[in-house]
Amino acid sequence: MAIENLLQIAVTSIVQGITEFLPISSSGHLFFLNNIFSWSDINLTLMISAHLGTLLAVINFFWTDFKKYLILGPLEIFSKKKTFNFKLFLNLIIGSIPIIVVGFFIKFFQFDLIYNISLIAISSIFFSIVLFYSDKKTTKRKIEDINFKDSFVIGFFQIFALIPGSSRAGVCITAARFLGFDRISAAKYSMYLAVPAISGATFLMFISLIEKNSIFLWTEVGAVFTLSFLFAYFTISFFINLLKKIDFKIFVIYRIIVATSFLILFNFF
Repeated sequence: MAIENLLQIAVTSIVQGITEFLPISSSGHLFFLNNIFSWSDINLTLMISAHLGTLLAVINFFWTDFKKYLILGPLEIFSKKKTFNFKLFLNLIIGSIPIIVVGFFIKFFQFDLIYNISLIAISSIFFSIVLFYSDKKTTKRKIEDINFKDSFVIGFFQIFALIPGSSRAGVCITAARFLGFDRISAAKYSMYLAVPAISGATFLMFISLIEKNSIFLWTEVGAVFTLSFLFAYFTISFFINLLKKIDFKIFVIYRIIVATSFLILFNFF
């Protein structure tokens, strides 16, 4: 395997793991990196491995919560007493409906999402500014306060994640902040909602993989999965602890600087 391929696999895995749950757009970062190094798009199998790595990372980190919401919660449909576990399970379903419907529509009619430097950069700047204004609000609501209307609104915002550069985590956090949820609750709920979103995206990629009958090496798959998992897991821990001390302004500034830099770099040089 060429050194350049190894570098691409390593960088893609690490960047995917770090950026998936931060409000800074994983797809935007990967697109920028591919343009900087003139890399071709990474093998579909390896992208599935990267997504599975981040998926397992968030499930593992919040296992105590997911055990209640995604396992015990559904079981309460057969009991008379409905606890918050069942309520949050339903909220996650409601919050996932908009992206599932739109994603199916795009897949069924075979729409191609447009990826170019200008669109991703402008999208990143625009949605970071929206995040900035949502974060100015003084809020106290917790995840325990979420209702079906909240979940649908956050789920509707998640549709904007289909716009390259917008950031799935970012738009979900933005919606939650506008609805009055505190920063940590907004971040956590965006990660909870990532489970069905990433699972759905991975499933669609897997279908495409079967259609293409792609060939892959298990060593590459294992490396991508492991790197994505490790970096995603530690990023989640770092992010949650960081939000106890700061607001989202640092992410807004970072996104604007990166997006503006790429606009200048690729349009004027």
